[in-house]
Amino acid sequence: MIDTQNVIEGQLKSLTEKVDSLQAVVDELSARMHKLEKGEPLKEKRKQVQAAIPPLQEQQANLQDQQGMLKKAGTGALLPRVAAVCFALVIALTLRTISDNEIINIQLGSMLGLGYAAALIIGGWWLYSRLSRLAPVFPACGLLLLFSVVLESHGRFESLSSVMAYIILFIAGSVVMALGLRYRASSQLCLAGLGTGLVGMSIDFPYPVYPLLALLLFGGAVSGYIANRQKICPSLRYTTFGLIIVFWLFWAFKLNVPPTCDEPTAAILHLSWFYPLLLIIWLFFTVTNIHRIATDTEDLGFFESLLPTIAGVGAFLAAWSVTVPWYRTTLLLGIVGVLAGLLHLVSGGWLAARNKEGAIGSTTYTFAGILLLSLGVAAIFSNLLWSVPILSVSAYLLARVANRWQSGGIRCTSYLFQLVAGVVAVASGVVAADFASPLVGSLVIGTLMTMSFLQYRWCRSHAPPLMHSAFFSWLDRKDFSAVILLLTGLMSGFFLLRLGLYQVLARSTADLDFMFRGGQTVFINLGAVFLLMVASRRKNTEILTVAIVVGLLGMLKSFVFDLFGIKGMPLVFSVFSSGVVAAVGSVVSSRWQGKKEKAKQGNIAVPAEGLDPKVATHHH
Repeated sequence: MIDTQNVIEGQLKSLTEKVDSLQAVVDELSARMHKLEKGEPLKEKRKQVQAAIPPLQEQQANLQDQQGMLKKAGTGALLPRVAAVCFALVIALTLRTISDNEIINIQLGSMLGLGYAAALIIGGWWLYSRLSRLAPVFPACGLLLLFSVVLESHGRFESLSSVMAYIILFIAGSVVMALGLRYRASSQLCLAGLGTGLVGMSIDFPYPVYPLLALLLFGGAVSGYIANRQKICPSLRYTTFGLIIVFWLFWAFKLNVPPTCDEPTAAILHLSWFYPLLLIIWLFFTVTNIHRIATDTEDLGFFESLLPTIAGVGAFLAAWSVTVPWYRTTLLLGIVGVLAGLLHLVSGGWLAARNKEGAIGSTTYTFAGILLLSLGVAAIFSNLLWSVPILSVSAYLLARVANRWQSGGIRCTSYLFQLVAGVVAVASGVVAADFASPLVGSLVIGTLMTMSFLQYRWCRSHAPPLMHSAFFSWLDRKDFSAVILLLTGLMSGFFLLRLGLYQVLARSTADLDFMFRGGQTVFINLGAVFLLMVASRRKNTEILTVAIVVGLLGMLKSFVFDLFGIKGMPLVFSVFSSGVVAAVGSVVSSRWQGKKEKAKQGNIAVPAEGLDPKVATHHH
């Protein structure tokens, strides 16, 4: 009775305020008409009337905000959902209590728990179809309850087998995934995709049923891809892909550490399923990514750009780590890697042909393809050094392809591959002076040197494409990064001469140590002299800078390491070569300054730094 009276009084008060407001407006209009008839200004009267009108709109807005907050807290979705969770939990706890008190046996209790979880999921689907505000509660509670029942029934009571546990998780996760996709419920998608994967990985850890777990995680990846295509929960594809990476790393690690690789161990770790499932998952990510690039008009995101490399190279390395201890030979794996690399290269060319301007999407597949090709060749010969010529030749060809496709990304990738080829050469030991096979070492290092110099010369006669390239249009507009090619060529040339010098001295002299150390200094200084002469002839500041750095390194070795480390004629040759560098440097410096002064006096255009005179105008 009191509430009704308060409501009536509130309505009467509101009506009174509205009547007062209307009366004030009528008074203002009457006063305005009266002043217009007399021709007097109305500013002062208008201000008084506006000040007299109560801020009714502000009061109504405040009242609506208060009612909205009360609705959210009381009659909205929060409290009803909390109540639904409590009631669902009460029923689950009741079933658990009955089972713990042995009123029913464990088997029946597990079945009742699973049935109750299934009922909650089905009830949630029905509520979603009726657009109920309680709809998100029931499938989430049902799935969480199902996780708990599956883990406890299998791990504690052993009333549920591993295979049946995975099947139940797969069915429940699929139903909730379908529900989330049908009604665009991102929370249900994340819970089903991540929850089922994490629960599946915890079953029988650290020896799960690997094939079933792989299929369970694969289902999560498929649902993540579908959800992303429908613009629902885009983060799900990252998390499911991360779970798959962790799973394959763990499986490959378990297969790689057994002390004995025999049939019982292979059966326990499901070795026969490793390669087929790995191939299926790699094909899924590769094909779906190509389809996304080919059909969508949006630019590539971070995930799409890295996916071919992570999926392809990661799968190959995982297979390699398992193949070596179990099968000893990697010939077949290398052939598969070469075919996969060629497939990626063909895909990159096809994407470039479809999207000629900037070749969007081609860079990522070309990058992954060359890595797979080089790893495949290395696996065929069971030696990483054979990837060096593949990387080096591919880098040179990529630079020319980048100019044809007008892709700055591919040109930048070509620089990276040439650098990686040099790093791999050093890491593989092929640059060592006492390399076991000098002919093979000379071939590998010679290829690296030749390709590096050819690529540097070609890049300096062709300006990089500035369109569709953040690197060249913003970070390196003058293409200074191409100096990596020059440095790689110089280093590989030094190692090639060093290898030849060692082979000659090892067969001709007994004073190998001093002669070899002094000869290396001579080679460094001769390289500096050669670079100084080239820089003077071409008026190239970039080559001049490199020549100065090389000359300083040669002098440092001569007057610090050689002077106190060797003696005799090797020391004489070392110091003399440093003197030659200083003399040539002095002559070049004098001529350089003289030509600069003449250029200033005659207003002669100086070529752009780092470019040949032929392309300086084109570059600017």
